[in-house]
Amino acid sequence: MGVRKKYKRKIVRSNRLFYWYVEPDIDDEGIIKLHIVSEDKKLIVTYEVGQHSIKNKIPFIVIIGEEFEGWTLEYIGYRRVLTPKWSDEIITPKWIGEIIDWCLLKDKEINIVNWKGEILRHLS
Repeated sequence: MGVRKKYKRKIVRSNRLFYWYVEPDIDDEGIIKLHIVSEDKKLIVTYEVGQHSIKNKIPFIVIIGEEFEGWTLEYIGYRRVLTPKWSDEIITPKWIGEIIDWCLLKDKEINIVNWKGEILRHLS
């Protein structure tokens, strides 16, 4: 089953189609989150918008789908990893492309974190 396309924007990276949208997460106190989904739903990630500007907050991304280059461990449920420090105050297609490119990058440092952003394990 494909991705529901209503109210989502498209972006093509690495000859693949991705959809992205921003909305409050009602399960997480209404925090504004960016959602990125590949057309085949293998890559699904969310990113809390504005993490870069919060003092003493280490930005991380939540991996929901099965595809994330560099991840070698078995897993159940959501996975959280530290991200580069992106300027995330304004959401642009260029920035969305940077996130997708980073998720598909094979040679990157992966630090697993808990829901608070505290490092649990180093993977690469």
